[in-house]
Order: sequence, then structure tokens, then C-alpha cells
Amino acid sequence: QVTGGPSLKLSLYAVTTQDGQDVLTPTATALPGQRLRQVATITTKTSYPKTFSVRVPVPQNTTYAGQLRVPTGATVTYSVDGAAYSPKPTRTVTEGGRTRTEPIPEREYRAVKVTFTNAAPTALNVAYDIRLN
Repeated sequence: QVTGGPSLKLSLYAVTTQDGQDVLTPTATALPGQRLRQVATITTKTSYPKTFSVRVPVPQNTTYAGQLRVPTGATVTYSVDGAAYSPKPTRTVTEGGRTRTEPIPEREYRAVKVTFTNAAPTALNVAYDIRLN
């Protein structure tokens, strides 16, 4: 979901490693446990605001696997419910009468929100890895 007007295109790639480098191959199918890279290409035009946010959901039946890549200057927040976003989502846990706050593991993230400020009219890429459940 894009707020502020730019267009969004999602692409999916199979990730393999050759000589220590990730190699991306466009794919429409995957096997359970396979690592994939979701790439969101955001295209802006001169008439759009220079500051805007893009919310990219983690697809159903997949798990967020990190390796986030965003343009320099962008800020990132994550959501475990698709509604509330935080740079480091946490939860409150009560055990033995004691309450504490703990970080939520990345594998539980369900969406990534990237905010761009002073964005020039161009194509911007946001990419992160997921694993098929």
C-alpha cells in the first residue's frame, strides 16, 4: 500500500548463493523453506509529495527473513499486526508475577513501512528476504 501517490510494483526472486554473492532469479513458484527476495519498486513523479510512506506486507504463508535494503535516508518501521508500526516492535510478557518488555523476533513481522523524505522523482527499491512456510 502506498500513501502519498507514487505507484508500487512487487517482484519476487529466488535467492541462491554463488561465490559468496546472492544471485536473484525471477520466480512465480517456490518450495517450503526456500529463501526469496521481495522487491518493491516505487515510482514517483514530479507532481507527488517529496515525503511519503510505503507499506509492504510480508506475503501470506511466508516468514520475514531480514536482509532489508532501502535507499539512503529512508526510515523503516515494522509491524506484527499490519496496523501499529515501530522501529523495533516489542511485547509485554508476564511470567511468575513479573512483567517485562521483550523484542518481537523478526520472523513474526508481517509488514514493513518505509518513509521517504525529500524523494526526487525516480524509481526507488525496497527489498527484503522471506522464506516460504
